[in-house]
Amino acid sequence: MAKDKIEQLADTIIGLKPEEAEKLQVVIKAKMMPELERQKGLLQQQPNNPQMQQMARPPQQQMAPPTTRDLAMKGLLR
Repeated sequence: MAKDKIEQLADTIIGLKPEEAEKLQVVIKAKMMPELERQKGLLQQQPNNPQMQQMARPPQQQMAPPTTRDLAMKGLLR
């Protein structure tokens, strides 16, 4: 049932005239503005947490110690 309703809505939206599509766009933006502003405010209010900041950085790559095979290939191990 919900699928039929969604398909009907999609058909209606596709069939809109350009003027109607513009009006729909304005209405959707207006209805979404409070939510977008709330999300924007939440992003700005994040506490200054060093652990969270560290998670945002790409991990530093550490060189793994050479294996016996690596050393043998370099001729350092006899």
